[in-house]
Amino acid sequence: MKTVQNTPPRQPLGWRPAKSFWIAAALIMPLVLIFAAAGGLGAVLVLLGIIALVTALYAWLFKRRSWVGLPHAKAAKIAAGGGAALFLAGSIISGATAAPQTAAPKTPLVGSTSASISASASPTTRPSARGTSPALESCDKPGSTRKFESTLYTCGHNAAETLVWLDETAAKSIADGKAAAAKVAAEKAAAEQAATAAAEQESARQAAAATAAAEQAAIQQAAAEQAAAQQLAQQQAPPQPAPAADYVHPGSFCSGGGSTGVSKTGKAMVCAPASDGRLRWQQP
Repeated sequence: MKTVQNTPPRQPLGWRPAKSFWIAAALIMPLVLIFAAAGGLGAVLVLLGIIALVTALYAWLFKRRSWVGLPHAKAAKIAAGGGAALFLAGSIISGATAAPQTAAPKTPLVGSTSASISASASPTTRPSARGTSPALESCDKPGSTRKFESTLYTCGHNAAETLVWLDETAAKSIADGKAAAAKVAAEKAAAEQAATAAAEQESARQAAAATAAAEQAAIQQAAAEQAAAQQLAQQQAPPQPAPAADYVHPGSFCSGGGSTGVSKTGKAMVCAPASDGRLRWQQP
């Protein structure tokens, strides 16, 4: 027969951080730093409370050690209670931090007339009486200021020309936007003015060219009419009589030996010495 040795059950060891603990801690630490920078201690406690509560409920319901390594259900219940306490404490601290610390002092009703007039005439700086930022809320007195935490807000016109509370960045952005819009409008007006001037110059040039062409056409038409009138006058003038023919008579005396002429019968004649030795017209 085989002897069966009963080995005593292993006693559960104390809490030891597992590898998953260090991995989860490395992932949670950046979140803790972000929440601390954004919301302070209250936000960090809320974050840690939520993580502890979720982890404890997981270990309690599913009977697992979770990434923290909770050894048993009692430890999970304790961790859940601690997470809830952290969450509650963080919520209280966050609410107290967000609440306004001081209220705006009331202006005394009794005072000198000159002081009241001076206070009403100049813009006043008053802290916000509410727990939320007054940014972009409506206001009714241009130039007046108010503070919320460390930010100074001024009552001014937004892009829609409505009076609202603006911080320095928003006021500068709106002023830059208005300046840019004014610049665009000025450039557009200048471009339109330049286009109008160019159109007027082109119209004037075309009108001058048309006037010069009309004057040139009138000059040419006048010259043509004058030439036609001269031609018509020449055509209507009576013909001039032909000059009388200068005939020579055969045998008559002449001068200038060697000169020629024509008789009435159309015969050629020449001035030469005759038989009597004197110059007479005779046939050659």
